[in-house]
Amino acid sequence: MAFLHFKGNGEGVSHSAKQDSLSQKELKVAYVDLDSLQEKYILYKEKMLEFEKKKENADRDLNGAFQKIENERIAFAKRGESITQAEFDNFQRAYQGKMQNLEEQKRILESNIANDGAKTMEELKTKINAFLVDYNKKNGYSYIFSYSSALNVLFYKDSANDITNDVVAGLNEVYKKTSGK
Repeated sequence: MAFLHFKGNGEGVSHSAKQDSLSQKELKVAYVDLDSLQEKYILYKEKMLEFEKKKENADRDLNGAFQKIENERIAFAKRGESITQAEFDNFQRAYQGKMQNLEEQKRILESNIANDGAKTMEELKTKINAFLVDYNKKNGYSYIFSYSSALNVLFYKDSANDITNDVVAGLNEVYKKTSGK
């Protein structure tokens, strides 16, 4: 087996020739700081504002619906001892049904907002990746990593390899051209 391993199959390039061709190509590495990108990329900021507005509107609608139900409960309770057992039982069932419906609406809204958020992030990621493919045609990097202080997977980064400002400027330029702003 050792003989077959070192002998190879006689096809293609030998192991040492493969090694030489790899060492001839310069390994160029860069990174994009996601924290800075989020802070400076106009489309990202706009999408996040839209997302926050959706969340705020949903919260406001849910709070309004809850307040309405709560006001009905308070008004009913003010009737005091004039409430019959049958009225109380009917109100209790209706109140619980409304609260359950409201909880279901809340779950649906939260799910929709989470799905919208994921879709928005995927859209942004696609735009950034497409830009980086084009950007890299001129710059010839072997790898372009992302860096974030929240998801720090790089142990060391040399700021000389930081292309964030170039990427943000390019992304903003593309966005301004395509959005008409």
